[in-house]
Amino acid sequence: MEHYRPRFEAHNTQVLAINSASPSSHKNYAAKKGFGFPILSDPGEKVLAAYNSQKAGGKGVLRTVYAVDPQGKVIFAERGQASYDDILAVIEFSS
Repeated sequence: MEHYRPRFEAHNTQVLAINSASPSSHKNYAAKKGFGFPILSDPGEKVLAAYNSQKAGGKGVLRTVYAVDPQGKVIFAERGQASYDDILAVIEFSS
């Protein structure tokens, strides 16, 4: 992710993650993985539910990547670990 940061920043893009785990576990995980972006805590899974990012049965995170434009429109959505190049291509096209 780190070498992609300038491209995201050039488009005034904020990268973040959301998970139901605690903030302290997110801090440790982000440090271990070298993430340069925050992981937000959603213990009630309300945001995860709103973005249809829960596993079957409504509990647990189904990894999903979204890009949302400044007007709040979802311009990219993909289940699993999306390619940074694919995400940036959509953001760059939308700018």
